[in-house]
Amino acid sequence: MSEAMRPSDPLAVGGFRLLRRLGAGGMGVVYLGRSEAGGLAAVKVIRAESAADEEFRVRFAREAELARRVGSPWVVPVLGADGTAPEPWLATTFVPGPSLGEAVGEHGPLPPSAVRVLGALLAEALGAVHGAGLVHRDVKPGNVLLAVNGPRLIDFGIARATDDTALTASGLVIGTAGFLAPEQARGEGSGPAGDVFALGCVLAYAATGRPPFGVGTPDALLYRTVHDEPDLQGVAGELREVLDACLAKDPQTRPTPAELRTRLAEDAPASPSAWLPDPVARTVAERSAESLALPDIEPTVLDGPDDASRTRSKRLASRRRLLVAGGALLLAGGGSGAALWAAGRDGTGAEAKAATKPTYVLGVQVTRTGPDAGLGRTCERAAQLAVAEHNAAAGGAFTVRTKVLDDDGTVDRATSVAHELAADRAVFAVFGPTGEIAMRAASRVYGAANLTHVSSTTGQSDFFVSSPAVSFQTGMPHQAGGTAIALSALASGQVGRAGVVIDRAGGSVMHDQGNVVVTSWRQILGAEVLPRVVAEDTDDGPAAVRQLLSRGVQDFVYLAPLDATVRAAGQLARAGFTGPRWMSHLLYGSDFPRLAGAAGEGWYVVTSAVDPAVLKTKEAVRFTAAWKARYGGTPEPYATEAYDSVRMLLQEFARTVPAGGGRPARPALAARLQKTTYHGVARTYAFSDYHQYAVTTQNMGTETFVHQVRGGRFRQVGTILPNTGNQ
Repeated sequence: MSEAMRPSDPLAVGGFRLLRRLGAGGMGVVYLGRSEAGGLAAVKVIRAESAADEEFRVRFAREAELARRVGSPWVVPVLGADGTAPEPWLATTFVPGPSLGEAVGEHGPLPPSAVRVLGALLAEALGAVHGAGLVHRDVKPGNVLLAVNGPRLIDFGIARATDDTALTASGLVIGTAGFLAPEQARGEGSGPAGDVFALGCVLAYAATGRPPFGVGTPDALLYRTVHDEPDLQGVAGELREVLDACLAKDPQTRPTPAELRTRLAEDAPASPSAWLPDPVARTVAERSAESLALPDIEPTVLDGPDDASRTRSKRLASRRRLLVAGGALLLAGGGSGAALWAAGRDGTGAEAKAATKPTYVLGVQVTRTGPDAGLGRTCERAAQLAVAEHNAAAGGAFTVRTKVLDDDGTVDRATSVAHELAADRAVFAVFGPTGEIAMRAASRVYGAANLTHVSSTTGQSDFFVSSPAVSFQTGMPHQAGGTAIALSALASGQVGRAGVVIDRAGGSVMHDQGNVVVTSWRQILGAEVLPRVVAEDTDDGPAAVRQLLSRGVQDFVYLAPLDATVRAAGQLARAGFTGPRWMSHLLYGSDFPRLAGAAGEGWYVVTSAVDPAVLKTKEAVRFTAAWKARYGGTPEPYATEAYDSVRMLLQEFARTVPAGGGRPARPALAARLQKTTYHGVARTYAFSDYHQYAVTTQNMGTETFVHQVRGGRFRQVGTILPNTGNQ
């Protein structure tokens, strides 16, 4: 839990406004900070007297350097650091959840299924640590934070490269007694196997509520670690066998993190946020709510001594600029085989003419089953149309055929599909995957194979960690969806006291988006906002709506999966609420209008996805006509963005093909995409440093679209800000 700031605490450090104290020790303080873009961070500040030793400063700077080398979603990333400041500091992404030690101390041991998930994901984290050539050396319950979508490993303060002997001299014990390996306890240093032993201690603690070598003085704990067997009473079955293996005295017999991950992965939940028991999930939700209900910070408003009307106009323009800039900054800063879906025909009747040209293959990875099947079908259609147009163009130097594979929306299938496409040397790039789960799995494979791929329907910001060179996303980043809602409210004059419900059943995306909405509404719009967080696997949504209605909210933002949003629409309609209502941008194109019925009328969704059929521009009219001629109807939601993405891939690939044909080097396409600016049907595409669609002041306002449910369907109202060239 956090505590209030003290008079002696700094107001800001390294561009982070400090809000609360998260903890303090002999050497410094950890604060909850907020970046200029509104993101939350844990900021570790070292006291000047502790940093007087130059050797310490070198070690501190090395901590930041080492942490930056690790790429894993289960390791908290570094946002910034300065080891040369009078008081050195290091900022990492804030995880609004308790440590494992806090959770077990308050709620007791975790159930075996949760322990297995914890172990599998932490083993994956250690695999990334060791893969970067590091040893953590202090894996313990206090260095594991719990979030609804998985644990996070923190604190590389005593981590060292595996070949670094500066602090591994004989007789020097480094780590936390009771959670370190026998070889560490004997002062013999520690390698990767020592981290596995420590992880075994952590999992034993999670499963039993007791440290495996008891409690007491450090000397006593070190003696027991070397000479005694661990206390694993109450742990049985396969989990007991895994812990016995991890806690072997001989480091040579312990499993590797990869082996450990495989042995524990079978109990991974269907949903990444379904692993925590309800009491712990509620604690996480409470921490999340606390982080969203921080004191107001005065927005920057450039008012002059003009009359009231001119002052209001200046305030509006200033806040609009701040809001859009904040949204852009947010994004700069986190199987068993696959079935062939379609052979991919260009439909041009030009096979004979094309026979003399070289042919290259575009892989298309989509999900054909489950709730995302419609989206996958739309993206596959868009890819086929773009390829057909390329092949029909006069003077083309090469032809393209598609290889479309269905990844089933699962980790195993997505991995298998990615391996199949990466192994096919005729494949020059991949369009897809279409879903977040598949993207997370496939991006690792494509990254290892240097095979460029572009997804137009995902928006998480962490794929860059595992695939920093070849993974690209043309869809609006999910966090920017929160900025878009706030900017839409500002531009349409609908800013009032807002109730914001964040349903964690929708995963971390909803929390990320909601955090931005709350921050923007309070700090930049200058209006009151009342956030509520709903823990997963609870039925607290209706109660949250009732609480907000009782507070007289004038605006409502409900960020949740489809079924929960439909239920909220009905509840608000029955209560007679008619104020502005926004849903998550992920629900655009969903079945919300039909399922919500009359209760859904008037709800807004703000997204970069366009309905080209209502635009009057030449390119939009041409694309709509081409789609109708090929498929017999107007383009479905997300068709335009998929079509643009494939056209961009084809354009940039053409510039890498050697004169006279031949197979270009795979990395060349990714290198071009990093620098390209592509003008699509309704917006211009360029990529940020993290290979996401780059949000700018211009495109957030004039290339992001407001849709409203009217007459039982989503109808495009226009762009957030007037853009007469697009309407």
